[in-house]
Amino acid sequence: MNPEFLDIIGRSLQAIGWVFLPFLLTPLLCLLFPKSKFITSFQSALSLTIDGFNLWVGEAVKWLVPALVVTVAFGVIALSIFGQAWTKYDESATYFHAIVILLGSAATLLAGQHVRVDIFHSKMQPKSKALVDFTGFYALLIPFCIILLWNAQSFVGLSWVSLEGSAESDGIRGVFILKTFVSIFALMMLAQGLSIAGRAALLIGGADPQNIQSEVEEPFEIEHLESGL
Repeated sequence: MNPEFLDIIGRSLQAIGWVFLPFLLTPLLCLLFPKSKFITSFQSALSLTIDGFNLWVGEAVKWLVPALVVTVAFGVIALSIFGQAWTKYDESATYFHAIVILLGSAATLLAGQHVRVDIFHSKMQPKSKALVDFTGFYALLIPFCIILLWNAQSFVGLSWVSLEGSAESDGIRGVFILKTFVSIFALMMLAQGLSIAGRAALLIGGADPQNIQSEVEEPFEIEHLESGL
């Protein structure tokens, strides 16, 4: 693929990223100006949009889980009983697994089903939980996602230049697409963290916890997502 064309695309995406970077400050603005209806309404609408998109993606990729199970099971049976193996078929399990993890992580974060390393969060009061979520977004999630996006530029770009495929001659010629999902993962996690931090800021600023909870969970049926993922 033409490197100059890819360079133009890369610079365009970087420009778009810089334009949307100030949106990461909206939770902080909600905390500083809790009485501003414009800021709080904007944050609520932004959170609903992000939640809806990430939930839709999560609902879509969860169907790859049974495909992954069937692929692995069939591959094991074919190899152990019939002595047959197909490179593309075996590599497809890796693709299914990577796509489920990378594209489903934001929806998992939305549903609160990610792994927590602290033992105190579940026992905290709503405002204390909100403070943890707000602080974690700015102190941990933003630096992690930005570093990941920055470092992914080089290996994703080189992968697209060569249209990188499998190391095996008869493998799947889509490694460059798989690597691109790393950057998409970082963007989706950054957006979902923004949504959660925004709702946390609204709660800390004095919003009713029940109102914030119902605005998010009822339209998008988080319970259904939890059972699916």
